Amino acid sequence: MKKPSVCISPIDWGLGHATRCITLIQALQELGYELYIATEKNHATILKEAIPTATFLNLRGYRIKYAKWGFVLPIVLFFQLPKIIYSMINEYCWLKKAQEEFKFDLIISDNRFGFYHKKVPSVFITHQLNVQTPFEWSTRLFQKLLYTWLKKFTACWVPDIQGPNNLSGILANPEKKPSTRLWYMGCLSRLIETNNNKAITNSYSNIFLGIVSGPEPQRTLLEDLLWTSGNKLNLKFVMIAGMPNNKEAYQQNNNATLYPHLAARELAQQLQAAEFIICRGGYTTLMELIPFNKKLILIPTPGQTEQMYLGNLWQEKNWALCFNQENFNLKVALDEASNFNFIQAPFMAFSTLSLKNELKQLTL
Repeated sequence: MKKPSVCISPIDWGLGHATRCITLIQALQELGYELYIATEKNHATILKEAIPTATFLNLRGYRIKYAKWGFVLPIVLFFQLPKIIYSMINEYCWLKKAQEEFKFDLIISDNRFGFYHKKVPSVFITHQLNVQTPFEWSTRLFQKLLYTWLKKFTACWVPDIQGPNNLSGILANPEKKPSTRLWYMGCLSRLIETNNNKAITNSYSNIFLGIVSGPEPQRTLLEDLLWTSGNKLNLKFVMIAGMPNNKEAYQQNNNATLYPHLAARELAQQLQAAEFIICRGGYTTLMELIPFNKKLILIPTPGQTEQMYLGNLWQEKNWALCFNQENFNLKVALDEASNFNFIQAPFMAFSTLSLKNELKQLTL
């Protein structure tokens, strides 16, 4: 009897879309699915490392670039709209052709709007049902367009907790929901099984762990900022550059080490060894960090409204401290974090059993 097959594709807008799919892919593997993963470059490297038995298909990403200054990001993204539209058309046509060859039983898109098939159950994964834009009218307009587009998919899966005790506020829990079938998946964290739940201690190998990723040039700007500041203060720290295909990025001196990339187990070890975690505050990163109960310092990508919203939300709830990149001072941030009353964010783990039940609801 032929095994059911699934083709999953994460958008290349930050590594988090790839890493959060790992837990889901492993669950599908456990349920007996034959796995196909459509991606390229850094995302392919990370997913091959985690799921070596899957079949990998090369699919061009959106390849979005950010601005050096946050205030011009909306303009930069606007002029990349033709590239985004081309990518949507390309992935739709690519999937249509791939379906003829591989006969997938299920399609899963993580934020790739053109990755669906009219004759195959297609799922769209997103934690942004209410994308925040600089203007209220554009926020409402984008939500309306999104909900209309979601009708092309069989279901929408949301990696968050439903209701007031959620992680993303109005991003994933807006008052108005789409008519497309919704499933709140819980928290996707590939690191939860590698966390040995060490008790909070006053003894750490490193003062902080810096995690930087995302589109250029902002990724490099944050990397340079933390590396230079940490060394000037003569601190013991580790940084992870989010560049799995660039082994030349490795640096080391008497105080600090910069890794281009770390696998899940090694990353978990570095998380446990650091007193503070400094990162962008992308949603996937936040989900993965919750089980470690660390003191979080967030530096949202300038101009990226989602990260700015999450940073402010998490600070309001005492789950993290949030600072603007423009005026960021490492010593000030560490001093404030030392005296801040951090509270661990809620965590409801994604489960294979819940996934199995959801797949039954989709009559697969």
